[in-house]
Amino acid sequence: MKRLISLVFVMLAASFLVAPSAQAVTAHCDSSLYPNKVELDGSSTTVATGLAPGTQVCIKAGTGTVIVTVDGDGNITQSGLTNKNGQALGISYYAYGDGPTYPPS
Repeated sequence: MKRLISLVFVMLAASFLVAPSAQAVTAHCDSSLYPNKVELDGSSTTVATGLAPGTQVCIKAGTGTVIVTVDGDGNITQSGLTNKNGQALGISYYAYGDGPTYPPS
């Protein structure tokens, strides 16, 4: 019985040691630089923001972030963060600096 308890303890201890390394580290946009956050559903890689062209925006997609610039039509596009098949990930949220809390509709 002692041997069985020892074996169970060793197996549990080993599982705790392996688990953290298997988890991906998730990056987030720096809220001190980009305080205005707009949550999205992650279904699209391009989003109409209503922000002024040239505005710098932080995009969160998957477990990473990328900084982009709003295009001439007020849109942002994320193509730098991809899945293992090379397909761009949908935008979970974007955040930007100065201005209104939410972009105009």
